[in-house]
Amino acid sequence: MNMEAVKKIFVLTFILGTSLWFSACMEESGFNIVWEGLEVEFEDASRPNGTIRKIMTKTNDNQVDQEMVRVNLVGRQLSEPVNILVGVDPESTAIAGVHYRLVNDEVTIPANSSFVDIPLEILTGNLGAEEMPDLTLTILDAGNTKISTNYNRLTIEIRLSCPSDLAGEYSTVTVGTGGTVNYQVVITELEPFTYRISDITGGVYSQVFGAEDNPAVFTELCGEITITDQPDLVFGDDTFNGTGRVNEDGTIRINWRTEETEESGVTTLTRVIE
Repeated sequence: MNMEAVKKIFVLTFILGTSLWFSACMEESGFNIVWEGLEVEFEDASRPNGTIRKIMTKTNDNQVDQEMVRVNLVGRQLSEPVNILVGVDPESTAIAGVHYRLVNDEVTIPANSSFVDIPLEILTGNLGAEEMPDLTLTILDAGNTKISTNYNRLTIEIRLSCPSDLAGEYSTVTVGTGGTVNYQVVITELEPFTYRISDITGGVYSQVFGAEDNPAVFTELCGEITITDQPDLVFGDDTFNGTGRVNEDGTIRINWRTEETEESGVTTLTRVIE
């Protein structure tokens, strides 16, 4: 047998052995196991801090807005219904009959279904601009079905909207870990009170590191800006968080930071008037 044939046999043996070893490791580590659990959870409880925000636009003092909160059955569907009992955390700052009305605290996921929507009335007509009530719902009982330990609570921030019009082109000055940087960004409206800024770093990534801009999404409510867990699309494996304020003169001030690399800055934006 020549050396070339020996080499081929060795390579084939190595590949076969590696494949068997990898397969054994996969089995031992549980990668070939399909989760067969069954539990109920709030669909939106997987959001950051288990919190969602309902922004209401008030038109009259008798206004009532209809909302829905979804409870999911995670796992296989059942041939019998699952009865769910929902409660309100006593630490909630939202007041029943003033800020909200929970139409039913007992709902049922039908047989051969995976979810049920809980009707929730927001008493928008009673909301004052200065109020910021939070409603925390909890799943108290689901019969023989397990309740998720991670997603059994959901906080709903009930907020009253203010006029918001931030879309446009802005000149920026950023002061932070990258020094002082002058740049220009564009803010685009995605939906009411939700915007995308073309570069959350205000030019730091471009001017200091010679990299691409890093867009981010933020929300604005009555002048208050919030940036939550926006991905670092340029360098990866990091997130942006921050807060900000729309000033009376129309300028915007955003305090941003990265969680891992600890880059940070304060960006002042001035709208470019065409």
